[in-house]
Amino acid sequence: MTDIKRAYIDSRYGQLHYRIGLPDGPVSAPPLLCFHQTPSNSSEWLPLLPGLAQGRIVIAPDTPGYGNSDAPPAPVAIEDYGAVMAALADDLAASGTLPAGPFDVMGIHTGSLIANELAVTRASQVRRIVMFGLAAYDAALRAEKLQTLPARFPPPDATLDHVEKLWAIMGRFGDARMTPQDRHMAMAECLRLGARMPWAYDAVYRYDFQASLERLGQSALVINPQDDLFEVTRQNAARIQQAELWELPDRAHGFMAYESAMLVDRIAAFLA
Repeated sequence: MTDIKRAYIDSRYGQLHYRIGLPDGPVSAPPLLCFHQTPSNSSEWLPLLPGLAQGRIVIAPDTPGYGNSDAPPAPVAIEDYGAVMAALADDLAASGTLPAGPFDVMGIHTGSLIANELAVTRASQVRRIVMFGLAAYDAALRAEKLQTLPARFPPPDATLDHVEKLWAIMGRFGDARMTPQDRHMAMAECLRLGARMPWAYDAVYRYDFQASLERLGQSALVINPQDDLFEVTRQNAARIQQAELWELPDRAHGFMAYESAMLVDRIAAFLA
């Protein structure tokens, strides 16, 4: 049985928390680094970790400021998140936790940007990339989303207006199979972050993902569930030189928990 453990490592922003899936047999494939969406954490990958950690080591870190990773003192850029994850890969290889050599990356939403940044800046190390959704907005739409970000995710106050807005967003974009308990747990994670919950969204809207996708030279699997990024992902997947687009209608946020076997089979086949 795959052994999934949790650990910490130092980063430029303090301690970085990560989950690691260790196969019960020999390691025969490159490691896989998995980056979560905002405002989630590495537990998002738990449905896939055991299946993917067959013959390979899988690392799922918490983005700085999310999950159990220490937060930067102020909002940072996707380039900064990418540098933290590149250092994580280097440090784990230096310690012998990961085998030296190339590795694969996978991300969902914000994590897709971080994975792509890592693949572009570490092109000689990153072998293949999997992305769930592409938040590849043009400059005008990114500017508009930056301007409206405080209204969409207001800071905590005594009125609980921010709670009502979050609950409505979860109901609108969550998978129909999510239970009330699932939504409450996701809500608790959002509220735990306080005013810094939307910091990574700020980074997403400041990043020229369209240009970065065009620089990507690795083979990519783009998984496109029917969530809030469905159309923009469909429009921008062709920017990637070598991309397979896998569309999944009628799935939304949280669907990985319900279709893990199908996802593991397709992702493992692509990485192989």
